[in-house]
Amino acid sequence: MSDIARRVAVLGATGSIGTKALAVAGRYPDRIRLTALAAGTDAERLAALGREFDVRRLVLGDPAGLGRLRTAAAPGTTVEAGAEAVAALAVREDVDLVINGIVGRVGLEASLAAVGAGKPLGLANKESLVLAGPLLMETAAHTGAVVLPIDSEHSGLFQALQGRAAGEVAGLRVTASGGPFRGYDRHRLAGVTPEEALNHPIWPMGPRITVDSATLFNKGLEVIETHHLFQVPLERIGVWVHPQSVVHAVVELVDGSILAQLSAPDMLLPVQYAMSYPERWAAEAPGCRLPDWKSLTFEEVDRETFPALDLAYRAGRAGGTAPTVLNAADEVAVDAFLGGRIAFPEIAAVVEKTLDRLDPSPADSLESIAAADTEARALARETVEGRTS
Repeated sequence: MSDIARRVAVLGATGSIGTKALAVAGRYPDRIRLTALAAGTDAERLAALGREFDVRRLVLGDPAGLGRLRTAAAPGTTVEAGAEAVAALAVREDVDLVINGIVGRVGLEASLAAVGAGKPLGLANKESLVLAGPLLMETAAHTGAVVLPIDSEHSGLFQALQGRAAGEVAGLRVTASGGPFRGYDRHRLAGVTPEEALNHPIWPMGPRITVDSATLFNKGLEVIETHHLFQVPLERIGVWVHPQSVVHAVVELVDGSILAQLSAPDMLLPVQYAMSYPERWAAEAPGCRLPDWKSLTFEEVDRETFPALDLAYRAGRAGGTAPTVLNAADEVAVDAFLGGRIAFPEIAAVVEKTLDRLDPSPADSLESIAAADTEARALARETVEGRTS
């Protein structure tokens, strides 16, 4: 075990992933030294965290809150604001590891900056891989940066694949809880409400990702992420519904053996593993005693009832900016559903219509990705308006 504390920048410090990262830092002050924190809009909370953990460099994504951050921060603290300032934290010399828990496309720039500088990247920002998977992983390969996945499924795959040669792996499986509507048919889904969709049975999450879990769209994004992270063809990546959320990932080997990663459904574990890698540290999260589980069940996805999963496979196979279009259209559609403007099944319909109308182009720069994102959002809004007029 190294005697030198790892210097860590936590981006998205006030969110769910950031909160877990700070909990790890608080438990292991001799191994983790926080050198920078960033948040989106909550200036007062960010300032409070800076005081609590004695962090003297704070960045707020929203420039409008810079004045409030200056007022609330401890004396001697360097405060900045804006997306460029957030990304700049990832390349600082006093940062050995970047934890990116930022939600949305705004987190992509920071991920690219981190791996471009050769920094290990603890990645919880889905858009970094969905929108720019090839660009991110090619950059990491060039600089030698390690991408440490923080999603429970990808962390599970990462752990189960340790020491395995590519030729030994036949396929990968990620698991899905099934969300609040597991077992529903399409007719029953037509009448579900936003309140029902936000009532996830296992994981506490933000509104968009909770609805994405209910449609299984989130699992489709995870398939695309898996493809890029582990360089495995999409046709060798599958999804199983596993309501107990104890088995997070499965690696199928060429001899028929299966390796699975099991742990209690608590995001502290994948966050801590990204911060401790390649070591393992004791955790305050609950253990996983198999005798406590009377049964662990698995089932195939009802793809007819939940078509969003196949839309993600379609976008992943098309490549280029197709996943960007997929993600942007879903954000618009989920917002429309939560606002009561479209029904639950129409989320997938809006995404499909947007994919139909836009041919993918190369996703070889931030500019091309941003352009595709903007165009897809505009077309998705048109589709939503056409369904509500």
